[in-house]
Amino acid sequence: MKSIELKDTAVNKIKKGEFELREEDFNNLPKGFIPGEWVLIENKKNNLCCIGYINLFSTSSYKIKILKSVDNTQGTFHQAGIEEIVLKSLLDTALLKRKDLKILEHGFRLVHGGQDNLPGLIADVFMNAIIVQINSAGIDRFRDSIKKYLNNVFPEKEVYFLDNEAYRKHEQLPSFESSKLPPVVKVQENGFDYEITSESFQKIGFYYDHRMNRRKLENTIKDYHTTFATGVDLFSYVGSWGLHMLRAGVKHVTFVDQGDMGAAISRNVETNGFKDRGYFVRSDVFKYLDQALESKTFFDVVVSDPPAFTKSEKNKSNAIVGYEKLHLKCLKVLNPNGLFVAASCTHYVSHEELDKTVQVAAARSGTKLQLLDLGVQSPDHPFQSLSDKGNYIKYILYKRV
Repeated sequence: MKSIELKDTAVNKIKKGEFELREEDFNNLPKGFIPGEWVLIENKKNNLCCIGYINLFSTSSYKIKILKSVDNTQGTFHQAGIEEIVLKSLLDTALLKRKDLKILEHGFRLVHGGQDNLPGLIADVFMNAIIVQINSAGIDRFRDSIKKYLNNVFPEKEVYFLDNEAYRKHEQLPSFESSKLPPVVKVQENGFDYEITSESFQKIGFYYDHRMNRRKLENTIKDYHTTFATGVDLFSYVGSWGLHMLRAGVKHVTFVDQGDMGAAISRNVETNGFKDRGYFVRSDVFKYLDQALESKTFFDVVVSDPPAFTKSEKNKSNAIVGYEKLHLKCLKVLNPNGLFVAASCTHYVSHEELDKTVQVAAARSGTKLQLLDLGVQSPDHPFQSLSDKGNYIKYILYKRV
């Protein structure tokens, strides 16, 4: 395994937990590396040694990924086959992190990229399948090893690769034909059973990341003597938020999504014991809210959990404006004493900034709010701090007063 020399000025990046580095973070970085080649990253002055992988052909500005700090005083990491040993060790560690949590017994994110020291690897465990996505050359070399590992640990589940072509292009990786997914992926989360057909799959299948926040909303609804008669689950996908509302006692929930999710919503509502209490509307959410206001349709609980409004910091201002517009429309259809959830998966918008978009919307609509609760992502989507790149999920619960 080759060594590359880290500049003194970049040492603090690793100490702070950053796992992506640029070419300019290194002294005399040689050329000729195989894309995804594993390397030792060293700074002898600070007694630092890490293992990582490099892809100078990547179109990303971050071409070197850090896996873990190591002790190489004995030259252990120059032996052949060490990459496979390290990979298994990191997968074992990721699994161990999650095995102790009761809430993750039936399904979870097993690997969450760099936050599990495996940049470019996502793996989600479902009842009948494991869905894997590989977005880095350093991991792509070990597709067969990863599948073998997962088959050994979960022999009762099939392993499927669902690569994201756009992400792989950044790494100059080839496009493989995605594994043929099972007709139905079965999910169990927070006591609910879901079935997701391969045709209706979004991203890697199911959003475990708001698991804890959905439970928090359910518990808050139960805490009130007030009867919440109507709810709306905006950007519903398979209906996770709405099902939690129904179980909490909301009499009827409308599910809204621009995707063709009608059959999935109907099936999931009925399977979980709420037949005739849920109704799906296929529509652009912004248009739906305008039509609801025109028809004087109001709700006691409004949940807004849209896809990310931007994938880059340069478009952050547009995302902020988008959230303000969305939240203004949401508040206009919220009944007095109703509950409003503003959720976000946009990394570049913080909790404070998301809250500000709601406060701006409240001022414009003449609505007074009480902030009840905050939430972050489920523990199977780990992150180190609020400033960590891995911190992307936000949940803010308000009550109209």
